[in-house]
Amino acid sequence: MKKLLLALLFMLGCQAAQAQAVLRASDAYNYLQGQRARVRTVVGEADKPAPDSLRKGIRMLQEALAYYQRPEIQALAKTSQSLYYRKSDITFDMAILQGQLGQPEAAAASLQQLLTPETAQVYAPWIIKEPALAAARQSPPLKAALEEAMALNNVFNSKALATPYQPNLSPAEKAAGLSKMWMEAKYNFAYFDHIPTVDWDQTYLNYLARVQATPSTLAYFRVLQEFYAQLHDGHTGVWATDGPLADSVYGRPPFLAELVAGRVLVQLVRHDSLQRTGISSGLEIVRVDGLPVVEYANRYVRPYQSGSTPQNVDVQTYTYNLLRGPKSRPVRVEFRDARGRSFARVLPRSGYGKIKPIAPAQLRFLPGNVAYLQVNEFETDAGFRRFVAAFDSIKRTNALIIDLRQNGGGNSSNGSRILNYLTDKPYLLGRYASRTYSAVGRARGDGVQFEPVDTANYSSPAGGSNYYAKPVAVLIGGATFSAAEDFCAAYVGLKRGPLVGEPTGGSTGQPLSFALPGGIMARVCTKRDMYPDGTEWNGKGIMPTVLVRPTVAELAAGHDPVLAAALRQLHAPTAAADAAKPLRRKK
Repeated sequence: MKKLLLALLFMLGCQAAQAQAVLRASDAYNYLQGQRARVRTVVGEADKPAPDSLRKGIRMLQEALAYYQRPEIQALAKTSQSLYYRKSDITFDMAILQGQLGQPEAAAASLQQLLTPETAQVYAPWIIKEPALAAARQSPPLKAALEEAMALNNVFNSKALATPYQPNLSPAEKAAGLSKMWMEAKYNFAYFDHIPTVDWDQTYLNYLARVQATPSTLAYFRVLQEFYAQLHDGHTGVWATDGPLADSVYGRPPFLAELVAGRVLVQLVRHDSLQRTGISSGLEIVRVDGLPVVEYANRYVRPYQSGSTPQNVDVQTYTYNLLRGPKSRPVRVEFRDARGRSFARVLPRSGYGKIKPIAPAQLRFLPGNVAYLQVNEFETDAGFRRFVAAFDSIKRTNALIIDLRQNGGGNSSNGSRILNYLTDKPYLLGRYASRTYSAVGRARGDGVQFEPVDTANYSSPAGGSNYYAKPVAVLIGGATFSAAEDFCAAYVGLKRGPLVGEPTGGSTGQPLSFALPGGIMARVCTKRDMYPDGTEWNGKGIMPTVLVRPTVAELAAGHDPVLAAALRQLHAPTAAADAAKPLRRKK
């Protein structure tokens, strides 16, 4: 009887453990990506990996594909595009290893699985470029399938309009470039309802004569920037890739500025030579090249900024682009200090050598046992790594502040990995929609249509003891943008604490990038983003719970009223009083 009872208890325990270990799409995705990473480690980076390593890598990928084919994984793949496409990526990985191992027939058979109507246009260019697949490409069936795939691929990715820079383009090239921008926006731009007064076809006609009449590629580039600025979206715009055109527009002295209550202050100086000439944080910029700074910005900078909100355009205009211009042409800047004394400097836009980097992340422990984590970018996982490395210490604090005021975005997953430590339950990162187009539907009278995307966009808690349950506050501002706003939108859904500061930039989404004549690139936003409850915030910004607008006097004195307000919210008065220290200046 006793043995029977023990067996029953064991079975119940196993069932409970299985009930707790619910497999999610994100878990399967992470496992398969981990397997791919392990294969890369096994094979190494040599031009000619050892045959045994290649065979082992192929076996590991075959095991990963077998895992993918399990019924429960197949069911999850129907709910997650990220998981769904792991099969094709693993198959491509395997074809490369087969090619490196001298098995062109096996590689061709693997590649044939990828040249389906669903995935052919993605993989065909990669198959053509990959050196290890040269022998496999000689397979007649594969060669024919590649030709068909590339014929479709060229509909959107033809190189005919991706011409290199030259000082001036032909009127035909200029018209073609503008036409491509018009077309890509017409069929893909997600937010035409945000600009109801813009007739896009009429705007195109208005600009067509202008671009053809431009006297140079630089002038053409500026008109294209103005054209996309009419869409008022922070993830829609035009840029120069490199070479002479980039040299004509992207040079600038290595310091940043910010617009505060109608005045422009130096925010961050990134080279010692400037500091030695008296340029420091908190100075006011009064004039640029002889014009009052706001007049200069309105005339030469603002017209080319495509922003979703006034605060987004201000950041683009004053923080990122105010003093940009030809690398070979210095700019004259007149400053004024806190005592009202003015001085001018003629500043080169290039030739500064090594510029002080902006730390991607910093961690401090403030009075009152408050952890302060400043994350300035999500391009990398530096913020997450800094957070995790110190998590044992952070967990012992009374409260946590995450400062995203200077975070312009990057990869949203680098933010969600931090959020995973702030909850003990699965949570929805956000809701998303994108335009869908059907030629038949349009012929039958359908207008612009949207459909949900990434409907299984849930994230899981870090689990175990990796849960920070203490109070949290997040600092935000106009420069908080893109993936940093994705972080904030999910954080609002978690209801973990206040957002303190000013409204964010108000723009995120999946941009579609494409090449234009003259070495120019453009992009258009294709995705609508919402809070987890479905409320849209693009074009508005994520609103702070506690609104704090720093004054010129506070910033000039090195105070940080946003941090002080967050500390008061977290009931840390000692640290709030200490917030006069210029934390934002020490990057």
